[in-house]
Amino acid sequence: MNTSEKSVIKGKYIAITGILMFYKREEAFERIRDLGGIPQENVTKETDYLVVGHYRKNTIIGGKSNKRILAERYISQGCSIKIIREDMFLPMLWFSAPETGC
Repeated sequence: MNTSEKSVIKGKYIAITGILMFYKREEAFERIRDLGGIPQENVTKETDYLVVGHYRKNTIIGGKSNKRILAERYISQGCSIKIIREDMFLPMLWFSAPETGC
């Protein structure tokens, strides 16, 4: 079984906002693709995860990026986007394990 078959992000749409500490954005997107996920430049109603990195002060509004504001709007409309911090995202990239669901 290859890594993408065991990945918890296989088939998931993933957007990133802010600056990641451990990956450049394109490196993170490459790793997402390697694990069978679909990287997104922007948040859409299809987004499964929005990964929140660190922000530059001039790129946020009220402490939130435009992508996060949009994700929260979609969530309020019933979309199931999960907003996660980088420290929650890294294990998804580093460790391959079967997804456990409810």
